Amino acid sequence: MPSATAREFQRAAVALGFVRRRQTGSHERWTHADGRSVTIPLHGGREIGPPLVFKILRQLKVSMEEFDRLR
Repeated sequence: MPSATAREFQRAAVALGFVRRRQTGSHERWTHADGRSVTIPLHGGREIGPPLVFKILRQLKVSMEEFDRLR
């Protein structure tokens, strides 16, 4: 089952051209110049489970294989 940390999603977002816009509590909001946006949960370095991983990948509009190359 796929899992990832918030730090890995942050690295991938930067590599894809996203910019961190704001943080509310334990969630960061990232936006892209083309209008895409993604919310990355920050939970103290813990792994993010499969359902949420796939939701974040959909928001980033990347496949699991592309994400593996970016992280």
